[in-house]
Amino acid sequence: MDVAPALLGALLGAGVLLTFMGVRTLTNKNYDEERRKRGFWPLNAGFILAVISIYMMGTGG
Repeated sequence: MDVAPALLGALLGAGVLLTFMGVRTLTNKNYDEERRKRGFWPLNAGFILAVISIYMMGTGG
């Protein structure tokens, strides 16, 4: 049994989840400016995870 598809799916799911969390933090008007700026970290990390996962799926990796 090959674990690569499950790993790539988990990476993609984690990336999408982190991106969603970052966008929610950035757009929440109840947070102060400093806390909203910290939303860029999960946004960027999630985007990178999703892109790596999609790239590896595309190349058969």
